Amino acid sequence: MVLHSFGLWEPIMLFFHSCGGQSRIVYTLIAAMCVLLSSLNIAFSGSFAESEIKRVDNPRPWIMVGLSPDGCSGGCRRLRSVICEMSGNKNVVTLDFKTATFEMISDLDPEFIVLSPQGTPWCRYTGPNGVALQNFLWLIPQIAEAIDVPILGICGGHQAIALAFGGKVGPIRAGMDDCMPYSRERQSGVTQLSQDTHDPIFVGLDDKIRIVESHYDEVKELPPGFVLLASEKTSRNQIIRHPYKPIYGIQGHPESFLGSRPDGGALLRNFIHIAESYNKNIRYSSKEKRINVSFNKLTKFVK
Repeated sequence: MVLHSFGLWEPIMLFFHSCGGQSRIVYTLIAAMCVLLSSLNIAFSGSFAESEIKRVDNPRPWIMVGLSPDGCSGGCRRLRSVICEMSGNKNVVTLDFKTATFEMISDLDPEFIVLSPQGTPWCRYTGPNGVALQNFLWLIPQIAEAIDVPILGICGGHQAIALAFGGKVGPIRAGMDDCMPYSRERQSGVTQLSQDTHDPIFVGLDDKIRIVESHYDEVKELPPGFVLLASEKTSRNQIIRHPYKPIYGIQGHPESFLGSRPDGGALLRNFIHIAESYNKNIRYSSKEKRINVSFNKLTKFVK
């Protein structure tokens, strides 16, 4: 009964109910008010019956692109598993960068795309792998504009986003065109990053972010218009974002996190939330009138 949810209202109402005349009118008004307040309480608390909760049995897929020469390597598979668990969406399609096409991705119309880590220096993608890599890098901006899908690049995927949009990538502490022996310089272990720009990807995090690093290459120059979100002295361009779309690159490995080191997990959860909000409020809000919207408009939808 709705009156029981209001505790102190019950004895007051019993008193008015025991009286006659005008007191019963007051009783009726109070009862009506209780019903209204109870309804509002349910509406704003999110307390709905199980049968009223809409469940999606077959969610729209998301795409994992393996960037290693052999496709989806160990790091790719771990990241895929973590995102499946975090998002609750196990409807994932894994693509090899060598065989991914615009038509394939367009037909899938994914919730978001994740570009995997990879351990092979970009300068060693030669022959057929080199041609396939360049074709895939040309594909990324087309996907971003025509399909308007959120994209997250991790480690090598972060560098692939930079290359795809006109940035420069090369070995740490070497020139952009060098292909040095990769036993020389490497950034590894837990590294502290500093936030350079406020962004929804940092919701719930402090200004200093601790993340696992393991890479030989780095983003030397940001693509035109891209925003530097977080940096570090050894390898500066650590977390980056497209100027007006939810396209992020993270140099570290946020999928490698523990209870005592939760920042990486928060970054992944925030990206999933950003993608969900962008799809709901911008990407699919007007299928017939697709327009480019400033990324700043998204921030009001992300809490």
